[in-house]
Amino acid sequence: MNIYILTLLSAALVAAVAELLSHKGEGGRTASHIRMVAGLFLLIALLEPLRAGVELLRNAVSGDLAARLEASLPAESPEDYGAILGDTLTAISRDEVETYVGMALERDFGIPPSGCTVAAICAYEDGTLTLQELRISLRGTHILQDPHPIEAYFTEKLNCPCFVTVG
Repeated sequence: MNIYILTLLSAALVAAVAELLSHKGEGGRTASHIRMVAGLFLLIALLEPLRAGVELLRNAVSGDLAARLEASLPAESPEDYGAILGDTLTAISRDEVETYVGMALERDFGIPPSGCTVAAICAYEDGTLTLQELRISLRGTHILQDPHPIEAYFTEKLNCPCFVTVG
């Protein structure tokens, strides 16, 4: 962030100096051209973080995990990469499981995403990522739905315990 602010200040200073040194002749056309170029230069400097963010988002959506990890892996502690990667994979897998369970709840049981909360408990142990438990909390009018078929369905499909609560 400090580098970004320093770049913006430097660009503004260069633009101001260029405008001060510009020739005021020819009806001020040269000065207006310099102001326009300086303004474009400042606009590009302002939008650079947005471009980098869009590129990172595009890489994340396209599944380019290397781009995501490059931005998050600290250079100081390479021995912690295993833990960082394990946590990242666990978070991604948990989100995927929760999304698919939400879709299955809506498709097979008529419970929309607004009518429930899904929490998947995943663990990355000994190089293996496992789904340890699934918790579904029903809300609104869906609290009257029988939880046993839901529990049985997901316990069988995901091969892990499933608990359906109201709340």
